Amino acid sequence: MLLSSFIFTVGNAIIRHLSETIEPIEIVFFRSVFSLVILWPFVMQAGGLKTLRTAKLPLHISRGVLQFISMTLFFYGVSLVPLVEVNALEFTAPIFATAVAILFLGEPVRLRRTLALAAGFAGAIIALWPRLAENAFQSIGAGQLIVLGAALSWGLVLLLIRELGKTEGSVTQSVYAGLVLTPISGIGAAFVWVTPSWSELFWLAAVSLTATFGQLAYIQSFRVAEMSAVLPLDFSKLIWSSMLGFLLFSEVPYVMTVIGGTIIFAAGAYITLREAQLARRPVMERTLVDDQPG
Repeated sequence: MLLSSFIFTVGNAIIRHLSETIEPIEIVFFRSVFSLVILWPFVMQAGGLKTLRTAKLPLHISRGVLQFISMTLFFYGVSLVPLVEVNALEFTAPIFATAVAILFLGEPVRLRRTLALAAGFAGAIIALWPRLAENAFQSIGAGQLIVLGAALSWGLVLLLIRELGKTEGSVTQSVYAGLVLTPISGIGAAFVWVTPSWSELFWLAAVSLTATFGQLAYIQSFRVAEMSAVLPLDFSKLIWSSMLGFLLFSEVPYVMTVIGGTIIFAAGAYITLREAQLARRPVMERTLVDDQPG
């Protein structure tokens, strides 16, 4: 989990570097193309093209479109917002997903889940407080708003991933996401196209590599240890992003941003761990627990 957090943060730093000369939507395009190349050996290892058979094509397309929106907004946000703020606000994604599930999907409202949601949104306000103060409490800043939009749309993707995960493997989901992302981002990138140099191509490939291997490390951490033991280590993104932001881009993080990010992460981690705990319980016991206020 520590390795995963570091790899993802390095990927964000590379995106920031590339965005100085290449538009974020073009970075999304190359990230999608390279990800399909990287995934191809995994498809072959999993059994070839037959692994891509699906009865849920509309859900895959919906997931791909939402992921395109989320990724494009996120890459634009990374180009505008200090890395530590990006990671702090990124932690709101599972909180948004839970709120949407309660409000629109009819999932039960439980006391502890509601308190965690409230804490998460309070943490977001704390993390954004310095920007609010800078703008005379009239706005939070365009970049910060873009990152929150990315987190919200990623929260919706998480709900679709959960639904698709009932029948679809991770490789199948990832390939279909790439197949949707590539043409959509390619069309958008055509309007702002800048032919990358060989050096930029290297860094564009590195963005895909960090995304792929960061995700593999993230998944592997749950295979070798309990979620409750490793998930809190994802918090180290705030440490890595503070260090890389300072060393590479001379960004000095606000203390309140780090505090707010910590609260957001704690709330999101609690919701994730609580849902995983409930999912492991027998159906009858889980039903009884869900009927309780906590």
